[in-house]
Amino acid sequence: MNDIIAFSVIVPVYKVENYLGKCVESILSQSFQNFELILVDDGSPDNCGKMCDDFSEKDSRIKVVHKKNGGLSSARNAGLDVAVGTYVIFIDSDDFWDDDSALEHIYKNLTETHADLLVFAAKRYYEKDNKYTYILNIEADREKIIDKNTDNAVKYLLENNIYRAAAWNKVIKKSVIDEHEMRFKEGYLSEDMDWCGDLLIYAKRFDFYDVPFYCYRQQRQGSITVGKNEKLVSDKLYMCKKGYQQALELQDKNKSELLASYYAYEYSVLLGVSSGIKNKQLLREMKKLEELLNYDVSNKVKKVNKLRRIAGYGLTRLALCFFVRVKK
Repeated sequence: MNDIIAFSVIVPVYKVENYLGKCVESILSQSFQNFELILVDDGSPDNCGKMCDDFSEKDSRIKVVHKKNGGLSSARNAGLDVAVGTYVIFIDSDDFWDDDSALEHIYKNLTETHADLLVFAAKRYYEKDNKYTYILNIEADREKIIDKNTDNAVKYLLENNIYRAAAWNKVIKKSVIDEHEMRFKEGYLSEDMDWCGDLLIYAKRFDFYDVPFYCYRQQRQGSITVGKNEKLVSDKLYMCKKGYQQALELQDKNKSELLASYYAYEYSVLLGVSSGIKNKQLLREMKKLEELLNYDVSNKVKKVNKLRRIAGYGLTRLALCFFVRVKK
């Protein structure tokens, strides 16, 4: 193996002993072998800690970090602290990859473009029904994404809803993370949102891999988002407000509008998952941010904003809530 490690694959591990084996095996089976696999045992109370140690004894590429439970952000940060790869990839420990050549193709792409950030396609895996649905538009024009004009590339990514708040469908140059001392904000759900927002500003060149090899497991009992809807909505709102303010403070007008447009899409998502919220103060705070929808670079946000102008904020929120329920 080369002295320089190409990828650091970081896997936060907590209460997933039924899924961890499949996740780890899907990484170890990659045809491209120049990577390190960092398993972060986030104080898991089940057998996961021992499983991590057993994996590391069998494969020298595996590092194990054992730590006190601190949540997903804390575990990802602990992985970043020990990662030495040129690029970083995150995968949640209940998810898996189903294409053994994925890293090989991604490495080839990055060798061509030297991009700071590569986005890849993904799909949802519904465990109960054993079926898949696509998450991202895989008809993307890679030539427009690798455009050396960063603003053009970002605009295309946002217009076509390719760039979203998910840490796990991105490959990130470690030097960008180090230069900006990037870490995930701890104690929040939707911790991916400002992380991905910051990357949108820091990355100078983008790339794309169109095969949806990442399988995002749905409907799992014990998932960290199950039963936490009000906190999820509150945290998403906090991230949207914080990100919008960050966008308004940028000196570069184009970058300001693009970052605001990224958060406008996430605000639309926030409205859609706000069904059942009874906290009137939280609902009022959500409505105060509706002007964010005016940043409608995204094709989907354009539709939401058009509906808002015709039907008003309240009916638009209800329509989005209905859409999310039906989609599930």
